[in-house]
Amino acid sequence: MNKTLTNQKRLGVISPADFFSNESEKTKLNWFCFEFAAEIQGNVKKSLKKKLKKAGVSDEDLANFCIFYSKNMKPQILKRVAGIQENIQLSYLPIEQYFSSLSDKLVDDLLTVVENAWKNITDMCVMCPTRCISEKDRKADMFDDPAYYD
Repeated sequence: MNKTLTNQKRLGVISPADFFSNESEKTKLNWFCFEFAAEIQGNVKKSLKKKLKKAGVSDEDLANFCIFYSKNMKPQILKRVAGIQENIQLSYLPIEQYFSSLSDKLVDDLLTVVENAWKNITDMCVMCPTRCISEKDRKADMFDDPAYYD
């Protein structure tokens, strides 16, 4: 990882580089996960950020949580696409797993953020020509676009 990406991570910025470790992982499904993680982070309102900071959650912790939650959705997405699972389940369990000391209220607030982010991202997918889910294994050229790393 280059110095710029390292500095961004310290500032709590989610990067596409968080979603691949080699060329074969630059897939549209991983791009979808990047966008979902960024959508989660973008849906955290200032008031919730304040409460999370008070509970000891830094901007970097929050960014890493968004990445964690998004990546944990991949198995469900794959089961849904394969017809094995009918619906996607958004759960509080990954939140409690990642932030074991948060109050039930903050866990509920974060789950609401995740639910809103999921609705937003899937609503956008309906009109998006990239087809990240239906073409999940194809290469996502966006991973190679330097504009996403600034």
